[in-house]
Amino acid sequence: MDTQISFWKKILNPFIQIAGIPALIYGFAGVCITIVLSWITGLHFQGLLHMGWAPSNTFTTFLGEHLIIWLIPALLFYTSGLLLSHSRIRIVDVLGTTAFAQLPLIATALLCFCKPLQTLIHATPQDITIEWLNSPEIMTGAFLALISTVFIVWTLIWMFKALKVTCNLKGARLGIAYAVSIIGGDILAVYLISFLYKINV
Repeated sequence: MDTQISFWKKILNPFIQIAGIPALIYGFAGVCITIVLSWITGLHFQGLLHMGWAPSNTFTTFLGEHLIIWLIPALLFYTSGLLLSHSRIRIVDVLGTTAFAQLPLIATALLCFCKPLQTLIHATPQDITIEWLNSPEIMTGAFLALISTVFIVWTLIWMFKALKVTCNLKGARLGIAYAVSIIGGDILAVYLISFLYKINV
């Protein structure tokens, strides 16, 4: 029973055991894997909370997208820690745990190898009709998209834990820092990525 509890504790908060350089190494490797998988499948992360189609499919576009969705929240977490925490904040811990927290996105990218999800992601407005929406392929794609949100939620949970552990925040300060970093980070990431599309078209 204790082993089972310990397992779920590690699933919900891997930063009980890993941080600093090891987290950065594993996290950066995960970011690189997700970049390659996204490039192969054409899955674009258009912000912290957005996925879909984009007008540019160059490798530098996928690289830029993933650097943005990693570094923007990490820098906002770090800034929040400096402003709200009384502890010493190490940038390597914040960068490492934030990158590690995005490991579940590998599963999201892997799901995009399924043709129904590919069809859904790369659909244009002209494709969308009642018959198209009711087709078995699109319904399957929608189901797979729903599954992919589980891994996004998983990432958000780990990012919350990353902020809590690396910046030693609790209570209202933790909630405010997380909400501002994720919502503000998403807005900023969407803006920067949209600019990235313009220069990479």
